[in-house]
Amino acid sequence: MRYGSFALAVLMLAGAARADDSSAALQAGGIVFTKNTPIRMAAEDLTISPNAVRIRFEFVNPTAKDVQTVVAFPLPDIDTATFWGSAIGTVADDPQNFVNFKAVVDGKPVALSVEQRAFFKGKDVTALIVAAGAPINPVTDEGYLKLEKLARDKQKALIAAGVAEGDGASEFVPQWTVRTRFYWTQKFPAKQTVVIEHSYQPVTGQFFFSTEYQKRTEKVGGIDYCFDEPTWAALKAMSGATTQTNPDSGGYLNGYQTDYILRTANNWQGPIGRFHLTLDKLKPDNILTLCWDGALKKTGPTTFEFTAVNFAPARDLHLLVLESAAPLN
Repeated sequence: MRYGSFALAVLMLAGAARADDSSAALQAGGIVFTKNTPIRMAAEDLTISPNAVRIRFEFVNPTAKDVQTVVAFPLPDIDTATFWGSAIGTVADDPQNFVNFKAVVDGKPVALSVEQRAFFKGKDVTALIVAAGAPINPVTDEGYLKLEKLARDKQKALIAAGVAEGDGASEFVPQWTVRTRFYWTQKFPAKQTVVIEHSYQPVTGQFFFSTEYQKRTEKVGGIDYCFDEPTWAALKAMSGATTQTNPDSGGYLNGYQTDYILRTANNWQGPIGRFHLTLDKLKPDNILTLCWDGALKKTGPTTFEFTAVNFAPARDLHLLVLESAAPLN
């Protein structure tokens, strides 16, 4: 079974939708090691829905020596200029842990360290932002409002430094990129297996979708949906498309886009020994679609699963879940 995919939550999907009805998704993935190690990923169980990502790894140290390394979880980069004027998907209030990231090793919670910095044109400008009393990550906890309330001399200093744009009087637009990562030091004993589990709330984008404005064979932003005929027919039926004068006309659907960086798994020593994927569309009547190289088996009212051995992922995941929406007035 091959499903379709969506990668950009953009307004062109529904020409009549308003800009403030759309929010962008941010792409995250799993944990990474900060240096090359001989550690092998024996198994990965990955569960994704628009509301949650849960991952269970089994790592094996096949060598005769203990290995100690830093394990990191990089959060999605945030372009503050982009989200000054457009909405971001669901995020938590914590400016540092805006995806509610949690990690457990062999059943015990991990004490996490966090690093959050601001960059502009490749240069670390964190010190400038902090010195001005500005929030590094303004997309949560009313951060943009705090930027607007900065003293004018602080705003002008950031504008003069080039990390913000504006007139220093009424307009102030940040220009930096926020980069955040959680990390900890992990020991992998010789000839043993370590189980690392982590979970987070993905930054899922939301938008209106209509078959009237989007055709099955079209691409958006160069990305293929991989919609097959039965899926497209189900979408038209869900949206109330007619079969008379305009068979593609119909109402809007709520679209939820969740992206996951899967190809980082290719950085481990060899392929994933056993890979198991579960996709959850949350409601039985919802439609789930993505491009995927393999057979997805329906295992429940809302779930689809895939299992492979010696798995080397060839693509990232761009999950689209569509549900009925109330008619627009």
